[in-house]
Amino acid sequence: MREGLDHQVMHLLALEPLGLGATELRHRLTQRASQPTLWRVLDRLRSEGRITVEGRGRATRYHLRERSDLRSLRSRRLHRSVARRLASEPALRDVARERLQKLRHVNPHGRVYHDRWADLLDGPLTQLLRVMTEVSEQADVLRQESPFTVLVTPDERRRAFESARGT
Repeated sequence: MREGLDHQVMHLLALEPLGLGATELRHRLTQRASQPTLWRVLDRLRSEGRITVEGRGRATRYHLRERSDLRSLRSRRLHRSVARRLASEPALRDVARERLQKLRHVNPHGRVYHDRWADLLDGPLTQLLRVMTEVSEQADVLRQESPFTVLVTPDERRRAFESARGT
């Protein structure tokens, strides 16, 4: 029975790239499980490194973990934090432009990504913010060559890593 519940939880999480909360998971399970049983299953899957946990309390969401999932989740969290700052301080785009110029010199092979970031930085702020926080494989790849790392404070970095804890 335990393996069936583990498998079903993993399957449901695989279908939801944005993750699921414990209550949502419990309602979608075809196999009945009490709340404490589901929590034990989720805790075991997390400790085995098969799922990641994002957030705390009622906002806790569970995600299927693949090797790159945790890194992508943390990167998205960091960019979400920077996007909030950019929304209130659009002039910070100049700092990102300066960093982008340095990235171009350090990594000439990232030209495709640098060009995309340059276009976004010069375009409408709303489009830049959308791409920065988008949940997609393409956005995950683009964020790997991001000029916004200089805008992340140590405290924001710590919070992002804690909110997307996977160990």
